[in-house]
Amino acid sequence: MTQVKIIKAKFTRTEVKIVQKEIRKSPDITGYSLRELLVFKNIFKAYLGGEFTGGCIGFDFPPRLPSGLRPAETDGETGGGNWTELSGFLVLPKFRGQGIGKLLYKFAYDEAVNRRRNIYIVSRNPAMQKIMRGSNLTIITKFRQLPQVIRLHSLGFAISWYRLFEAIRKSVMKKSGGFIFGIRLTT
Repeated sequence: MTQVKIIKAKFTRTEVKIVQKEIRKSPDITGYSLRELLVFKNIFKAYLGGEFTGGCIGFDFPPRLPSGLRPAETDGETGGGNWTELSGFLVLPKFRGQGIGKLLYKFAYDEAVNRRRNIYIVSRNPAMQKIMRGSNLTIITKFRQLPQVIRLHSLGFAISWYRLFEAIRKSVMKKSGGFIFGIRLTT
């Protein structure tokens, strides 16, 4: 059997179009614009037999939040501004059920840990929630219980015309379930 290969590299234009098309079909991922997907630097991509099978994003919180505050100023009790959000986990339909999502998660998670980053993940997808619950994360079920820096980041992320229109478009789609949030603090 051919082995899955995970690499860290930017999405190609072809991959971006595939990823965005699949994300638009999912009721569980609000999504990213084509421009955002092209500029993200921490992209983890999976290939099977040389064929693109999926990917995820490791997004380092910026030095300043949309509010203008530095993350370290908002949340001193959780390691300051050293946060990475692991998001946009996607495995193309014909490759699902083969453990590729778990491999992407492990690769992205380990990379963030090796860089001594605090980790934040949110998902409503049952398969991803199972992976999250089986890893070294503190699971939180209420948004208001998250550290302030994550709440500010999440609200800033949600306020974009692209995501606003996607949220409205997807409001009629059947969702998988409720959100859970996972965090891991560096020691």
